Amino acid sequence: MAENQTSRIVCPSCGRSYSYKPELAGRKAKCKCGGIIQVPVQEAPAADEPEPLRPEPVAPAPVAAGESSEDTGDEYDIREPAKIEKPTVKRSPQVLAYRGGAATDPSPAQGSRRAFPSIHRPSTDSAREAEEQSQVVKMVVVTAILAVVIVGAIFGLKFMHGSSTPAGPQLGEYGDIQAKMDDEYHKEIHDWFKEDNTRILGPWTQEQALVFANRWQKQGAENVIAFGSKMSLVVVIELPDDPAQRKQIFDWQTQWHAEHFQKVWKDVGQKYLMIRLGV
Repeated sequence: MAENQTSRIVCPSCGRSYSYKPELAGRKAKCKCGGIIQVPVQEAPAADEPEPLRPEPVAPAPVAAGESSEDTGDEYDIREPAKIEKPTVKRSPQVLAYRGGAATDPSPAQGSRRAFPSIHRPSTDSAREAEEQSQVVKMVVVTAILAVVIVGAIFGLKFMHGSSTPAGPQLGEYGDIQAKMDDEYHKEIHDWFKEDNTRILGPWTQEQALVFANRWQKQGAENVIAFGSKMSLVVVIELPDDPAQRKQIFDWQTQWHAEHFQKVWKDVGQKYLMIRLGV
């Protein structure tokens, strides 16, 4: 037998057979199934036997973690090489979340400020109604403030100019007459007609009104006053101090007011007497 003659061995676990070189006799080998094969010791082959083919050496398979061999010095691994596993690459949670579709918001560094995008929320009916109510409330408040300012200005002007209404008890219609003089345009009746001869004094024509005015002045009236810019329904007589003259004017007033269903005023010492002319 040639020097490099080989023989065959059988795995006791799976039954696979392998050829081996004589120099492996007495050692242990691993099968593809993981079983251990004891290589037998044989005598040298006869000289006339043909020399067998020499098998290629098999690289020992890597030993898994935690697995140990019974005899690493005399043991050969005749299994096929194991598949090399692809190394696992550790990736950050942000990258994994991005590839998975769930966007994550990395926390900012301590002490740094981030600018968040503004979000436009669509307006709803309730939001529009609330805005309209707010505008109405604002308009009401502004209107109320303007009214207060105007009224305050009017009273302020009256206070600055002073009120012509005397203090103490007011006789007759003195308070109403004085207020009318403060608020309305008025003038002595002759001058009032001279400014505009189209003006009307109650139911009278201009000639009739002046006849009555002249009569009152002859009876002692110190002044006869008409009001308004175009038409006056009242006339005010500034009374004399003489009791007899005052009586004549009051008697005429009593008859006129009674005929026209107006209040009849008595002489109580008042300064003015208002004649209501009606229509």
